Amino acid sequence: MSEQEADIIIVGGGTAGLVLATRLSANPNLDILLLEAGQDLSSDPRTQTPAFWYNLLSTDADWGFNTEPQAALAGKRFRQPQGRQLGGSSGLNGMVFVANSRANVDAWGALGNEGWDWETLAPYYRKVFHMTLPKDPEKIKELGLEYVDVQNSSGSEDGLIQSSFPDALVDPSASAWVQTLRGLGYPMKKDPFSGEAVIGGYINAATIHPISKTRSYSANAYYLPVKGRTNLRVVTGAQVTRVMLERSSDGEGEPIATGVEYTTNSTTQPLAAKARREVILSAGAYNSPKLLELSGIGSPAILSQFGIPVQVANLHVGENLQDHAMAGVSFEVQDSVNFTLDDLTRQVPEALAAAMREYQIERSGPFTVGGFYSSALLPVPDFADPETGVSELEKVLVLTLENDNGDEDGVDRFALTRRCDFLRALLTNHADEATAAYFTYPAQVDFSNTGVNSTDGYTPGPARPENYITIFAMLLHPLSRGSTHITSASAADPPRIDPRYLSHPVDTDILARHVRFIDTIASAPPLSSLLKPGGKRSPGVPANLASAPLAEVAEYVRAACMNNYHSTGSCAMMPRERGGVVDARLRVWGVKGLRVVDASVLPIIPRGNIQSTVYALAERAVDLVLLDYA
Repeated sequence: MSEQEADIIIVGGGTAGLVLATRLSANPNLDILLLEAGQDLSSDPRTQTPAFWYNLLSTDADWGFNTEPQAALAGKRFRQPQGRQLGGSSGLNGMVFVANSRANVDAWGALGNEGWDWETLAPYYRKVFHMTLPKDPEKIKELGLEYVDVQNSSGSEDGLIQSSFPDALVDPSASAWVQTLRGLGYPMKKDPFSGEAVIGGYINAATIHPISKTRSYSANAYYLPVKGRTNLRVVTGAQVTRVMLERSSDGEGEPIATGVEYTTNSTTQPLAAKARREVILSAGAYNSPKLLELSGIGSPAILSQFGIPVQVANLHVGENLQDHAMAGVSFEVQDSVNFTLDDLTRQVPEALAAAMREYQIERSGPFTVGGFYSSALLPVPDFADPETGVSELEKVLVLTLENDNGDEDGVDRFALTRRCDFLRALLTNHADEATAAYFTYPAQVDFSNTGVNSTDGYTPGPARPENYITIFAMLLHPLSRGSTHITSASAADPPRIDPRYLSHPVDTDILARHVRFIDTIASAPPLSSLLKPGGKRSPGVPANLASAPLAEVAEYVRAACMNNYHSTGSCAMMPRERGGVVDARLRVWGVKGLRVVDASVLPIIPRGNIQSTVYALAERAVDLVLLDYA
């Protein structure tokens, strides 16, 4: 077994891993080795071109994980994409760049994580990115970007991740969306990146370079500019199989992480790399807990099942898994509307050729955008009703009270109660705090065919001949928790993933109320003027959706539910006795010289898409590591 050494070994060159490698290698006294299972795809057009992000899913750039059948969703299974390339999921995602909230970050601290609060983390959020507004004042007005606080909430001049807005795209629905939400009483009055409680409709930023209209992510923004550093070695095609742990000669005390074993495509025998100072797992919400378990850190019952000696018993490894569930409705547009992406998803040659010409020649058109950009952060509208709002709110609060003492494997009652307290506070403060993110997609989505064996709805096949706009509602703060665990003692086998979507009754109730409000949005001007009166909708949508019985809408939500690829929480940062896997300095409980720095440590899922938070987490982790060496 050949060996190499470094001060710090980073496992995973993804969103967080490349931030760590770049920042830590700025210290010439530290020798950094990063091991990434995937390859460098920074020059691949599928990575560079924003609209091609979906073409990377289920390829070699993706680990290709799937969930177990979901009990609350009639056994439906989902894909769980995770980036397998330099840049990880930041090179695979839809590039949506949205902010977390003060309330969310402060809730992490309330779980017993000293030093994790908004005031501490906010500078790291700003450090990550630089936001560029459209140059044309009319475009700023059209997109309703007056909410952007340029002085305080647009990142920093030195931010490496570039973010921008869809200023090279003709899409009347974007302006109509913002105006419609304003007309319904939901203008965006504050910049979400301020961290304050905000509600309203807005056009969100994306991690897309404002000039080149290419993806900005951890590989090309952080790593490539410094790849020549002599104290930074990055090995691609290297899959880590376990963390090497040693105990003192007397067998007493905590085990010490001394390095890792890994395999490559060109070797038949495992290789070893020794860490003089520490090992940092940045392998993601599924592979980080998997590596802990393969190394003997986890539930004794699970480890013994596969013949893995227990090094550190911790029932919480792989538990507390969270994701944002969502559902929505597609609405047929007027015959005169010609800006939807339906022809592209139907692979119409003329439409594809025209879009490619626009992108290559003018850096404009539909290929300049990734995921969604017309967004809203909204509370449950039912609770604002002057006649029934109070009673409806009480119904939901009772649901959380009735279910906050249920049993969850590996999760301490304290943590579960704190999460319920957090949600109840948001629901009670519904005039200011959002519980769902709404967004539009300018094409049809097949909500009846969103399982693992389908195309997840975004690329219908065969597509219906009409053109559509789809409005989604995404549950921001789910109480449902799942798990991810190894299925064998081999690193080559995928983990068992069970997010347990909508398993908590309050999640179904809240999401159904938001989906019901989608009809109200679609019926309001000016958005309604783009939709065909009496036009087709998604199959199975209840008639008169806005006033349909909640139970009927809930049934539709369970049938139409989709996942968001925002997996977090499986190596939660909390006190060990309260459900934690890592402490407030991201060190694995019960092991010396081992940390986890990725989305798996986030104990409560962030508000909205998670990439801005993972970047901020990694930037703060750099300072925590360096403080330990001071």
